[in-house]
Formats: sequence, C-alpha cells, structure tokens
Amino acid sequence: MTKTVELVLGAGGVKGYFHIGLLRAVEELGIKVGKLTGVSVGAIVATFYANGMSSNLILKLFLEAHETSGNPLLLASAVTVPDMRSFLVGMSFLSLEKPWEEAVERLGLTPNDRLRIVACDARTKKPVLFEGTDYKLHAALSASGALPGVFLPVHHGEQLLIDGAAYHRNPDEFCESTAIISALGFATRLSLEPQDPISFYYQWREVYAPVVRQPTEVDNERHVVVEHAADDICGLAFNLSVRRCMAMYEAGYKHGLAVLSKAIADGKIDGDCLSKP
Repeated sequence: MTKTVELVLGAGGVKGYFHIGLLRAVEELGIKVGKLTGVSVGAIVATFYANGMSSNLILKLFLEAHETSGNPLLLASAVTVPDMRSFLVGMSFLSLEKPWEEAVERLGLTPNDRLRIVACDARTKKPVLFEGTDYKLHAALSASGALPGVFLPVHHGEQLLIDGAAYHRNPDEFCESTAIISALGFATRLSLEPQDPISFYYQWREVYAPVVRQPTEVDNERHVVVEHAADDICGLAFNLSVRRCMAMYEAGYKHGLAVLSKAIADGKIDGDCLSKP
C-alpha cells in the first residue's frame, strides 16, 4: 500500500491563501498526500485539492473570486429569508447554500474518499464529519463555513450545523496517521490596511470579542504543524488587497517549504511518502 501523509487545513477565512502556498510546497517536495481534512476555508481548499486541482489552479480560482466578490471565502453570497430557528442561531440573512450548490456544479466537484469536511452541531458543539461519497457536497461546504453572526446555519436532519471552527479550528483527531497541519492564526491587532466599515467591524470582533470560541490545540509530537502568522488580518477581511493576498500565498509557500523540508530531514515525514525523482 502506498504510504502517504494526511493534510489538515484549518479555519481562517481569507487567510486560506496560506493553505494554497503550503500546497505549492507540498507539490514541490513531492509529498504524497492521502486524506485531507478541512474546516471552513480549509474545507474549500481541501475539496479543490481532493478533486485533482493543483495549487496554481486553486490560487487562480481564489483570485478570480476575490475580484468578483471581494471575498474568496465565499465565492459568492446570497440573501435569503430564514426560518426563525435558523435566524436565532445564525443572526443573519446570508446563506452559503445556493452559491455553493452553483459552484459545486460549475466546477464539477464531488465528494470522494480522500476528503473529510468538519462542521459543528450548533446545540451540542460536537463535530459533524462529512466523509465518503454519500452526502451533498454543497451542504457540507456551506455548513463548515457558516460562522454565526455572518452566515445562516445549515439544516442537517434535526441538527443545525455551523462553522466547524466552533468545534475545533484545526481538528487532528480524525487523522489515522501523521498529518501536516496548516494552522491559520487569529488577528490580534487592527489592520495595517484601510478597511471598509464592515471589514473593520469583523476585525474588531476577532481581536476583542470573537463571535464563537475556536479551540486550536493539536498534537505537535504526532504531527507536522505549520503555523502561519498574519496577526493584522481577520478571517472576514472582505476588502483585503490582492497584493496582501499574494503576500500570504508567498509566505505560506516559503514557511511551509522550510518546515516541511526540516520534517523530511528529521524523518518525521517518512521518505516512503515522497515521490521519487
């Protein structure tokens, strides 16, 4: 059986550009990737990668979405009239379900055995794991990114599902073997770039009054953790400049390359998990 390394791509909104840069490093080093676990924006990147897209193509899609909507986390957004239960949980009129349904069809995306998407039960705060092939991919992606106060939850049987980060920002517990964990940090100060009022509000909330608690702890001994730093950027920085997005991508690549190269040299990433030149 071919040996592979798992990937965990964590939550962090627009900071998902770091994930894409990391994937470029993974490709350059010839690391064979097995299963991918994604949360929120990490679920988007994981879905694209598990569907055979290269880091270059994923970057292109993110930049195109950024130009059209100003927010690559969404690809789009949709105003809807929610039922009362959904509104009380989400406190929003924006739903991700219709835009993601359209995007999944347009891009030809499908669930597959390499992909795990993590959402969270709004009532119990326990994880809801989408894996295998028997689920609606657009609903899983919508649920995993449904941050309360921004987007409406997703109905899943009797459950209402919200952003998987409300359970854990970088959930490593589902990994069956050593994983590379791409962790996107929080904003801890106000932005260095000018912001519109909405982006400033979300920046202030992330720094001073987070919408939901988002645990981040992972097993550093078992896994290779790549921590990306951009403490002046909040996940919902809608008007972030393309220049800043590309800077995150490049930083994700360079930092990821350094951390992964060391992990290979130290034997933490098995040589059998590398493609032979």
